[in-house]
Amino acid sequence: MTADEDERPTDEDGRPADDPQPDADSSTASADGRHPVVRAAALSVRLLWFAARVAVAGGVVAAKLATDPARRARLRRWLLLSGDRWRIAALMVGTVGLGTFLLSLVDAVGVAEGSFVATVFGAVISGLFSFVPIVVAVNQLTVARLFGSPEQVREQVDDVATFRREFERDHPEVSVSPTEPAPFLGVAVEVVAGQADALAAAADSLEGRPRAAVDAYVGVVRAQVADVRTHLDGSHQRLIEILPPMMGDSYSRNVNDARRIRERFSEELPGAARDQLAELEESFVALDVLRQYFKALYLTQELSYLSRFIGYTGVGAFLVATLVIMAFANGQPMGGHPVLLDGLLSLAFAAVFVPFAVLLSFLLRVATIAKRTAAPGTFTPHRETPDYATHRDGDGRITED
Repeated sequence: MTADEDERPTDEDGRPADDPQPDADSSTASADGRHPVVRAAALSVRLLWFAARVAVAGGVVAAKLATDPARRARLRRWLLLSGDRWRIAALMVGTVGLGTFLLSLVDAVGVAEGSFVATVFGAVISGLFSFVPIVVAVNQLTVARLFGSPEQVREQVDDVATFRREFERDHPEVSVSPTEPAPFLGVAVEVVAGQADALAAAADSLEGRPRAAVDAYVGVVRAQVADVRTHLDGSHQRLIEILPPMMGDSYSRNVNDARRIRERFSEELPGAARDQLAELEESFVALDVLRQYFKALYLTQELSYLSRFIGYTGVGAFLVATLVIMAFANGQPMGGHPVLLDGLLSLAFAAVFVPFAVLLSFLLRVATIAKRTAAPGTFTPHRETPDYATHRDGDGRITED
């Protein structure tokens, strides 16, 4: 070693200070053998492959739904009526978030311009402010039914009590009817089932067309009762758990079919069969009234829940949108990590979509229940009975001819 080499300054590691330092990218690449750009490209390829598999699976499901009417009916019933509203909202939010992220990977949407992102989320905030009158209007619909003078409240209580007394009077086997909706419905359908069995026994001696008409009617009634029974478990269930089986059948048509059988075969029917048909008419009128009352109670509860949930999710979405705008106030953050930035923005966009998804998912069911059986009594508007109500023939009547 020469004297000059001894006099050369050294760094903390003992290397000469003027020796070239190792490149940072080279050290990063040597850690796992791949450059960060290569890793990002590999991640993008895997995500695109996953998106392609999801698209293929969605295409298969869509093809099955297009070729199977029963599947379409079940899907429509789940979406509009029986499905859990939070699951449907989560499905919509997840679809929006995943779709936004996949589109950003292929540069269909991007965040290259921070001002554009700020403008988009600013528009979202403006849209969220429109939820304020929606919440106020929903609360007005809910609270309107609660206001009234003492006389009006007393009339409502007396009307419900009168309905219960008339039901107990018309059905002596029910001494005191339950006050909970689900047990009361269970008692009502059991009464109807007993009357259908009594009608079948009274018409046992009939033959030909009268017997076929009575058997068809009894079959419809038993199918309706069985459908309701599958949704009852004997506990204090929520209204939405007992309303769907009542939404699929037109009790006014049951009343009309009973009248038609009594009039058309008045000479052939024995007296006991005619009496049972008359009792079934009264029972189905009571079920129609009960369904409308349950529907009014459910709509009141659901609208109050909806206004509260919109308030919760709307505040959260407002905060997320505000944070995104603040993050892009000085330009594009995390410029060296585009994939991570796309993912975070996709999550933010999904978060601000939550209140819209909640509103849509709940309104679908509210509007469906409001539309179904909108006209209680002896008149049934066209297409009020849904396609999945398969207890009857295509025209909705008992075939006798």
